[in-house]
Amino acid sequence: MLLKILTFFVLTAIYFIWYVVNLIQKKDSSHLLFSFIVTCIPFQMSFPVYVPAYLSVDGIGSFTGKIFLMLPLIASLALLVMQKNRNLLSRYRNERWLTWILLLIAISLANPFNVARWGTVAFAVTVISYILFFRLIYNKLNPLQILNGIFASFLFLCVLNFCLAVLYPVLGITFVTTIFQAGGDIWATRNGTRAGAIGIFVTPANLGLFSVIASGFFFASYLNGIKKRLSIIVLILTGMTIILTYSRTSYITFVVILITLLYLSKNAGKPLLSLKSFFLGVLPAAVVLYWLVFLSPFSATFLKTDADDMYQARLDHWTMGMDIFRRSPLIGVGINSHLEFVNRSPEMSKVIHNDFLTSNPIHNTHLIILAETGILGFSLWVIFILTTINRAKVNIAQNVNTILALSEIALIIIYIIYGFTDWAPVSHSTFPIFLLFTYFFYKYSGSTRPAHVVVQST
Repeated sequence: MLLKILTFFVLTAIYFIWYVVNLIQKKDSSHLLFSFIVTCIPFQMSFPVYVPAYLSVDGIGSFTGKIFLMLPLIASLALLVMQKNRNLLSRYRNERWLTWILLLIAISLANPFNVARWGTVAFAVTVISYILFFRLIYNKLNPLQILNGIFASFLFLCVLNFCLAVLYPVLGITFVTTIFQAGGDIWATRNGTRAGAIGIFVTPANLGLFSVIASGFFFASYLNGIKKRLSIIVLILTGMTIILTYSRTSYITFVVILITLLYLSKNAGKPLLSLKSFFLGVLPAAVVLYWLVFLSPFSATFLKTDADDMYQARLDHWTMGMDIFRRSPLIGVGINSHLEFVNRSPEMSKVIHNDFLTSNPIHNTHLIILAETGILGFSLWVIFILTTINRAKVNIAQNVNTILALSEIALIIIYIIYGFTDWAPVSHSTFPIFLLFTYFFYKYSGSTRPAHVVVQST
């Protein structure tokens, strides 16, 4: 906790200096509070107010079971004092996806199979804290200020992560792996099997996931002519950071999103399933991925090292996840509760003798959704993916909200690919970023403000 408090004050000092510099140069600083909160997401700035007792010591699901007072909620209370907003709790048409999440939370709380309702509450607190803050920011800032806030935050985080990645593993200074995360030195070496950069995160996979998301945003900015030189420089830095994570999934996802965004930026009005999309999109991606896996200097990362062990661990998690699903197929066992369900099930405890499986979330985000929310939640997840991609594609074709539309498509692709290999997409350090892009993408894709304001491809 002391380390987080110190980190908070350091970040506050940096942003205060940033504000003063902008003030002296007579530049707009209205986005800096928003940027500050976004910057704090990976640092997980929150204060525990209630710690329920559970059998699962390390976690009861992909989120912790602890109830936190979160930084965006504190910022929201401050904003509520400073601004009047009578429509704060009104339901908007372009927030249907959020209604689905709240519906699943309500079902989970009433679910008789849910043995860890405080875990569901912890998830709900996270969602509500961030969405409340985003709503207030939406009413306070215009689209350009929102983009500037995200850009400033991701710029700071990407440069910081790159510097830390150079210090370890390139220079071998292991001290930097423990600055922001306790036990980071163990995760950075994958328990002594394979070194990789972790930056400010707890594992190479989390850093790789964030870096790929940031790459999608900066490439979208570059394609739309927004701060082109700076965007391409940061894109290169994030690409180098991804390389230093030695994360197989991050390598694959990075290649796929760059090719996809490049194709869609020029062909959004064309059907996705066509010969043109195959030859200009699918085929180039397949060729590059084949080279990456079998012919490139990174081939050993895919074909040797600890690849077999990782594949087996994911197969074991698949078996466990499907076993959970069969016990409550319609509505699952409750959001953020699957590990506690396993540890409290005598039948499953007899079958599972691997501590890794019972103490680590299922390494498959899609399977977590299926196990915890059942057919109902998984169906909504699939519908969300398809409708979001379609809406983003329409936005790009109409030259409206293009940066956020491209970023959202990148985010969805990342969640699809990463979702098959890891639970990082629904972790505390990443899921709020999903809420960030999805919230503002849907807000501005609904043409709720004048078109000339929403258009960002200048």
